[in-house]
Amino acid sequence: MSASTSLCLPLFSNFPAAFEELFSRESCALIFAQHGPRGGGQAKLNGWEWLMSRVYHELARSGTFSSNTKAVSGVRISDSALSQRALSIGEKMIEEILPIALRPLAERERDAQAFYNAYRLVAIDGTRFNLRNTGTINEQASKVACNRGSGEPAFAHLLAVVLVELGMHQPLGTRLGWQGEGELTLARQLFAAQDLPERSLLLADRLFGYPSLIWGLWSMLRRTHSYVLVRIKSNLKAKRTRQLADGSWLVEVKAVDPSTTRKKMGVLELREIYGRVCYEDQSGHRSCLQIRLWTSLLDDTTCPATELIALYAARWEEELFFRELKSHLHARGELLDALTPQTAAQEVLAMLLAAALIAKQRQSVASAAGVEPLRISFAKVLHKTAALCELLQVGADLITPQALAQWIQRLLDDLICDAVIKKRRPRTCPRTLRQPTKDWPKTKVAQSKRVVKTIEVTNP
Repeated sequence: MSASTSLCLPLFSNFPAAFEELFSRESCALIFAQHGPRGGGQAKLNGWEWLMSRVYHELARSGTFSSNTKAVSGVRISDSALSQRALSIGEKMIEEILPIALRPLAERERDAQAFYNAYRLVAIDGTRFNLRNTGTINEQASKVACNRGSGEPAFAHLLAVVLVELGMHQPLGTRLGWQGEGELTLARQLFAAQDLPERSLLLADRLFGYPSLIWGLWSMLRRTHSYVLVRIKSNLKAKRTRQLADGSWLVEVKAVDPSTTRKKMGVLELREIYGRVCYEDQSGHRSCLQIRLWTSLLDDTTCPATELIALYAARWEEELFFRELKSHLHARGELLDALTPQTAAQEVLAMLLAAALIAKQRQSVASAAGVEPLRISFAKVLHKTAALCELLQVGADLITPQALAQWIQRLLDDLICDAVIKKRRPRTCPRTLRQPTKDWPKTKVAQSKRVVKTIEVTNP
């Protein structure tokens, strides 16, 4: 399989140019002028160079922040000076950079897997990053209580609620908290600051499946012509109004203010779907999962219930995105490097911007290989990109443009051969835990079985 020689991957040949395309110098200068540090003298690194160096440091496989800053910007500056610079950058600046830099990648004609009935698939979920036990972090960040026992947790956490474009693993926005905020609180802050992309379908798990959150999104959903598909808990109440041909129900759901006032905010018209997803292995053993969904897609002819039940499984792709972010991109242990909560937020910001660059690189490789972007290994694209960027930042002037083009083409051909992942097969794993906290059997040997999956609508 050979790639087209006309395909150019700008990140491979020029990291500053790729970052400039992601986040322009003009946008960065405007944000730094509004929220940046106020000080005298001329800084060695301007704001855009500092941010580019920070992202490059996350992408690089090794080296200190100062050495990677010199490699990508050519500026010699000590690690202590870089740390002082980071401390002068406020949280407000971080919140304003991502909505400008992070944009959807998928195009309907080319990336059909990232859409459902012309709606862009996006998901929201939360993840936690472990922070170091420094004096500043322990003073400013709250430690979440242990699930069992009364002991103090080992580490404070930085909670991140992230909006992700499914089908591309492209981050679209985030809100961060380290003082005990919940995922619902951060989600409300995120959507108060930015809208969903036009014509989106938002997928979310049971933690976000509350009427008050959906009510808070309602005006934004109408403004962007977007919809929601969320899993909900079994104890939430809804008033049935009409059963549809596919077995699902139109329901009315009362939205109540989550504060202590419990004031009624309004009534939502949604569609309720009960489903059963069953897996049968080769031995004939059958296991089933019950699921309850609410969606604002009310038309059962264009959006049948069985399709929506199957579609909800795509939400799991965000968990895979978090694995790519933590295990492959960060890859420096379970703790963030930062010594304060504010610089930890900057570190996560840099990780998300680096993930966006790799998502675009992955899309280019997938286009050349003729496969979906998620069938291209994130880890292999990351490692090849980092290796070439490191090499070219040192010796790009020693390579002729013709030789560079051939080099990039060979690297692309190599990725097409080695980075394509086989299609996933339906399979199931036993419901166990490695370290049980409930009454599940303990996992001793990792195992999975090939299965046949069936989906049924089970609305009463």
